[in-house]
Amino acid sequence: MKITKSAKVTLWAGRILALLLAVLVFLLPRLLGWYLTLRPLGSNSAAAILIGFYCCVPAVGLALWNLDRLLRSILQAQVFTGGNVRRIGCVRWCCLAVGLICLPAAYFYPPLIFMVIIMAFLSLAVSVLRSVMAAAVEIREENDLTV
Repeated sequence: MKITKSAKVTLWAGRILALLLAVLVFLLPRLLGWYLTLRPLGSNSAAAILIGFYCCVPAVGLALWNLDRLLRSILQAQVFTGGNVRRIGCVRWCCLAVGLICLPAAYFYPPLIFMVIIMAFLSLAVSVLRSVMAAAVEIREENDLTV
């Protein structure tokens, strides 16, 4: 089944991203130091990158965890459930949180404004997906009551 294959690929991609996030938590100061040798930044810019990243880690981790739970639920053929709607809603709020965290950091490091724009758009797109999923759950529940 095609959905099963894409869900498995996405599940493992999310797990790899979670592992990469965990590695970056420890390596980012060194990587930023290396980056500063290539492109000198002011101390405010470097601090904005570090603070922004570490403030975003919990939201990104929570989003990846909810995505993992959502995909496992889909692989168990439990697609249209209230739990999945809540998980998608949580991902939406995590995207918005990352965008709002990066907004003040973009003042000190302007390229972060692209992250703000991307996360705002992603939050809106996931919100639409959540609404569609909620409607599908409602329709499924009505059909389950029909004899």
